[in-house]
Amino acid sequence: MLISPLLTLLLANATPADCTPVEKEIHGTSLEGQLMPGQKVTALPPGCRDMRRLDFVIFTSDESQNLVIKQIWGMPGDKLLVDDRGYVFVNDEQVLTPFDKPYRLNRYFMRKLKKFEGELTDYLLLGHPGSLDSGRVGPISINHIVGIVEKEEGRERH
Repeated sequence: MLISPLLTLLLANATPADCTPVEKEIHGTSLEGQLMPGQKVTALPPGCRDMRRLDFVIFTSDESQNLVIKQIWGMPGDKLLVDDRGYVFVNDEQVLTPFDKPYRLNRYFMRKLKKFEGELTDYLLLGHPGSLDSGRVGPISINHIVGIVEKEEGRERH
């Protein structure tokens, strides 16, 4: 799920003391089922509140000029396992796609993510398999996270 370069600029220039929320419209379908194209979200810069499992976060990636939004499935200290069929588990719990189906990687991405098995030092951010997420690029460092979604079209996240 891609976010525009304008939001990149707004969030990148924010300081932890500046917790001004930024609103943006979703473009893309990699979280369809949870966040839909055209839906508006409000994000806070990291440091404005703690990140929690299943939060949506916005991050940068070398693979895209735009910001990307995904859901936190694994946090530093969690245990990651990718089985031989490509199914992903965090702390022995199976990871699900936005449509509540088991998250399964193809063989190429399965081999790539298996390199990070064990205790995570970064964040496992996932959407639909094959999208620009940790299944494709590996766990995401806190240094690449630029926003935490606080609201989704009037619904506050708790």
